[in-house]
Amino acid sequence: MVTLRAVDAQNFDEIVNLKRESVQYVGRPEYVLAEAYVYRDDSTAYGIYSGDTPVGLVIIRDRPEEGYPYSFTGLFIADDYQRRGLGLAAVEAIMNKFRADGLRDSVEIQVNQSNIPAIKIYRRCGFLEIRRAGWNPDFIVMRAEV
Repeated sequence: MVTLRAVDAQNFDEIVNLKRESVQYVGRPEYVLAEAYVYRDDSTAYGIYSGDTPVGLVIIRDRPEEGYPYSFTGLFIADDYQRRGLGLAAVEAIMNKFRADGLRDSVEIQVNQSNIPAIKIYRRCGFLEIRRAGWNPDFIVMRAEV
């Protein structure tokens, strides 16, 4: 079973040490954690766990005062755990967290249009392309209802 655990002093080392060689779409753990820290007012870094084993990382963003939908970024599964269905299970765990929180109607994400594996996972979880990202036409914005 895949679960999410907020990154804190107790699990920081195991998360920051996840092996990540390919950084084509998402940076190494230290950069993802730095991004979560910079945006800590509306972001939380979560370790993605399979049982008690850390297998990935994601940043969940929530900006309730601005009326935005849920969003997440920086999602990756460590190299040693690729191609095991953990990416799909992680997105499902994220969506379940949003449903349990019950504060928003939808989730929006931005993904590079050439990241076909991620796009396939998002579509399987109910995400639909709604537009190109205004800041970079290589990125698409996808939305799913919670």
